[in-house]
Amino acid sequence: MKNYQDVINDRFDSEIDNNNSIYSPNHPIGKYVRKILFNGLNIFLLEYSQKHGALNTKKILDVGCGDGGMLDFFISSGFSSQKLTGIDLSINRIKRAQKQFNEVEFILADITTLNLNGKKYDLVTAFDLFSHLTSKEQILNSLSNVYNHLEDDGLFLWYDIYSKDHFSPAKHADSWGFSKEQMIGLSEESGFEMVHYKTFFKNFFNRYHSIYQVKRLTPGLVNILEAILPGMPGNIMIVFTK
Repeated sequence: MKNYQDVINDRFDSEIDNNNSIYSPNHPIGKYVRKILFNGLNIFLLEYSQKHGALNTKKILDVGCGDGGMLDFFISSGFSSQKLTGIDLSINRIKRAQKQFNEVEFILADITTLNLNGKKYDLVTAFDLFSHLTSKEQILNSLSNVYNHLEDDGLFLWYDIYSKDHFSPAKHADSWGFSKEQMIGLSEESGFEMVHYKTFFKNFFNRYHSIYQVKRLTPGLVNILEAILPGMPGNIMIVFTK
């Protein structure tokens, strides 16, 4: 698997904008992914607000924030932009995010060595970030850094692509996912306890990720195929408590 810094240099820092990202609202796949993912997140946030109080009082740290797409979602869901922080390893992505969200704090930082000088957050989120980390040591260091930046009752939301084994990636892959067991095991080793679990999308026959079928099939048909065809999850979201 490619080194994360190389992926940043080759892919993210060379992008002019985010319009071609599969998470972009301007991309057909992005529209589908955002609808399904955001619906799942809204269910989690409703439960979160019922247990922990008003969203606009909570501090969020989004690690690997990119252009700020998920921070935009959190703001639209009721969080205060002044209480949000995004970190990323790509200076160009940080600059693009700053242009869109002038009240959000953005920091150029590496999750594997993150130290924000004692700052604590109620919720730390990571979307498709840990799948770029190549070694168990990197992952455990990063999880420990997340743990250290959470309030005592804080939550960590980890969303990533699914794979049977993160440590057996394709040679030239930009990223490689995790099984549920790996995500839980690595997090528990870092002091976390699982409190919420949800899967998204499907790998048909453990080979074809359903979101990429939206390029040639309608979203409704993809939904039906996800329900009836065999396979494993396409993506996994697990929430952990400190």
